[in-house]
Amino acid sequence: MSIESYYDKKSANYDAVRGTLFFRVYDKITWQYLEPYVPSSQDALVLDAAGGTGTWTVKMAKKGCRVVLVDISDEMLNVAREKIEKEGLQHRVEVKKGDIKQLDYPEEAFDMVLCEHALFLFKNQDQVMKELVRVLKKKAPIIISAQNRYAQSLAHLPESPVPEKLEQALNILLGVQHDAMAPDGAIEIYSLTPSELRDLLERNGLRVEKIVCKGVTTPLRLAPQFIMVKDYSEDILNKMLKLELAFCERQDALALAAHLQAIAYKL
Repeated sequence: MSIESYYDKKSANYDAVRGTLFFRVYDKITWQYLEPYVPSSQDALVLDAAGGTGTWTVKMAKKGCRVVLVDISDEMLNVAREKIEKEGLQHRVEVKKGDIKQLDYPEEAFDMVLCEHALFLFKNQDQVMKELVRVLKKKAPIIISAQNRYAQSLAHLPESPVPEKLEQALNILLGVQHDAMAPDGAIEIYSLTPSELRDLLERNGLRVEKIVCKGVTTPLRLAPQFIMVKDYSEDILNKMLKLELAFCERQDALALAAHLQAIAYKL
């Protein structure tokens, strides 16, 4: 199954999880470490690379900048168009089908680049980074997230020591085996350790300002049956968010995070 066809099929229900406890916390952390870098000038142009259904495109465009949303899935982009029209943001947003490995834009075209929850789809992540850096203006920021290989490995540990599961966890940790997103294993997840993410960014001409934790409370402690629910109190949400934010900038906690969010600048 191709990435395009996978997300075409997922598009109708892709946003359904956004109201769950996990994603309410995840999205709040994402926006807290994204919003300060989003330009508010109507002359500024931002790239939402592999932006899917436009969740972040809408929030960024509301700040006043212009946004280009690029994604490979027609159906995901159709959902995004509906959101953009509902918010009356058509004059600030360009929606375009494309592959972020080969963008149809000149060098230094964008004042900021966002690549949220997409890098893990690419085996050749250097190719993606080179292209995103190419279209980014000098000294401009890029916000990009990655799935943490340590957490991916630990998530496969069984409740009891089953040899096959232990071997799978080890192989994911060593990079011998990649995790899978689709049930049939057709879509692989290419995760990175915190140091590998930093190395990826630096060798592609970026200065890393910070890498923050996203999702320390999962999967290490809080099980899916407790966090992937829409019935929870605001008190639970606020306390979980407060705990997560306390982890965010602790560099010695990066290995614990399910996801990593990096803020970097083009040299």
